[in-house]
Amino acid sequence: MIVKSFVLKQQSVARIASLGSEPGTISVIRPQKKIEAVFRAAIGKTLQEKKWAREELAQIKDYFQAMSPDAAYRQMVEDTVEGISTYLREGMYVQTSPVAVEDYVMAKCARLCAEAVNATVKGTLIDGTEIMLCHAGENGQQHFDWEASRRQIFSRCSVQGPVVISGGYGRLDTGYVVRVGKDGAHLMASLIAEVFKASSIEFHIEAQGIDGLPAMTYDEAAHYCASEKAPFSSSAIWPAKNAGIPILVKDIADENFPGTLISSGSLHRTGVIADTNLNLVTVYGTGLLGRVGMSGGIFSGLAAAGVNVRFIAQTSSEYSISFAIRSEEKDQALEAIRGLFKDNPLLPLDDVVVLNQAVGIVTVFGSKMRNLPGTSAAVFGKLGQAGINIIASAQGGEELSISLVVAEEDVARAAQLLR
Repeated sequence: MIVKSFVLKQQSVARIASLGSEPGTISVIRPQKKIEAVFRAAIGKTLQEKKWAREELAQIKDYFQAMSPDAAYRQMVEDTVEGISTYLREGMYVQTSPVAVEDYVMAKCARLCAEAVNATVKGTLIDGTEIMLCHAGENGQQHFDWEASRRQIFSRCSVQGPVVISGGYGRLDTGYVVRVGKDGAHLMASLIAEVFKASSIEFHIEAQGIDGLPAMTYDEAAHYCASEKAPFSSSAIWPAKNAGIPILVKDIADENFPGTLISSGSLHRTGVIADTNLNLVTVYGTGLLGRVGMSGGIFSGLAAAGVNVRFIAQTSSEYSISFAIRSEEKDQALEAIRGLFKDNPLLPLDDVVVLNQAVGIVTVFGSKMRNLPGTSAAVFGKLGQAGINIIASAQGGEELSISLVVAEEDVARAAQLLR
């Protein structure tokens, strides 16, 4: 069995269908960013501007109907778009969560993509929300239920012939549709492959593999994919690694690109990734010294506020903690941290919160760094000679990566120097 994950484009329907039509192939389909943007525009116009998204809905219908001449498929598209229109118009007049609306409608987008492929493949079509199961945890966070999902996958996908699945969205035990992480279609493909002990996995994405590299280890790929700009989340790698299944990352637009092979191979390489649009928050003062639970309180507060932490650094003096967040989340982060100090009268008054805006993170990663003396010296030395100031840094004990926080204006130059 082979499991494949595809980004669907109008011009690639026939190719995807041919790659997924062989018996024993499971294809997980997700939309391209272009049509996702149209769906989100329709949601925004309806819920925020309180207007009927006539043009956007017409564009969606035309986009999908152009993918197949099959009359039944074209009628299905028309019915689905009409259903989305009715759902959005009802949302104009009732108080509802924009996130819940977006997840529900975007899952319909993924379903339309799977229908487009299956109109040619003529296999078994499965709605991904029926096999990817989640449950609501504390602070409104959703948690993926691995075991329940595995059972559903085995039950629903154990069929003869090709299988086509809509990717990226699951369902809570309450019935609500939710997004499954970043580009969850790839995670779904990896988990399905693990369940069936597939021979291989293919991720067909909108880029030349991972930085155009021919091969990487699982750990190297996981470090690269932790970046916000990565083509898929590192979570998609772990099920495949656990089962020892190789992943081939292909370019959906370039048939000639051989792909990036992710496996447990012994290749040793280094790479550089860069993230921008970040802020660095530093909390320091005597209130942190030797006080058990301060770090837990800070990060629990950030989690409750829905803030994702991209980087953490703390010195052994326990006098300060620094962490990087996305720029658009700074207000929630500052409110959460200041609330921690305000609500605890036992903390000293000299504790300070400092915000460094417009920073970026440059990460050097790779198996070649492990047990190699002088790696950190070389990295810091190159940036020092170039006059680039390092605001904060962190290195994992596994010796696979070093992350450096620098001014956003220095990110591109720092990344170029370290490549």
